[in-house]
Amino acid sequence: MKRTITIIALLFFYIAANAQTIYVLSRDRGITTELMRSTVATIVLCIICGFLLALTRIILNDQLKRKMLEKGVPVEVIANMLPQKNELVIAIKWFSVLMSISVGLLIICFTPPLGIHSILIMTVCVALGFLGFYAWAKRLKG
Repeated sequence: MKRTITIIALLFFYIAANAQTIYVLSRDRGITTELMRSTVATIVLCIICGFLLALTRIILNDQLKRKMLEKGVPVEVIANMLPQKNELVIAIKWFSVLMSISVGLLIICFTPPLGIHSILIMTVCVALGFLGFYAWAKRLKG
């Protein structure tokens, strides 16, 4: 029932949004600028929220582990209950992704006409960042 109501509400909002006049993004710089600002703000907000959630999870897992050790729970049980993610690998992954994004933005800055080639530059830079992380992780395991 909730899905049906949600789909109908989204359909209504879609129809209401189409009632506006049609803007061509390449002609109207104000809308393009506002779209870019809102996109960047959303991405930054997601990164900050993800960082805060990860930090909270690490702190709470550490507190839980300490309380379990104080209560005398065996170490094997603690190791099986709590996730064993390597924070170093996660940090290197985020470093490679964010560094590749910054390199992509730097390249775009030196090639002024914004267009489809800017999207291609960013795509290639992010893909190379992930490829570098994959090579590093494979070398670390092997």
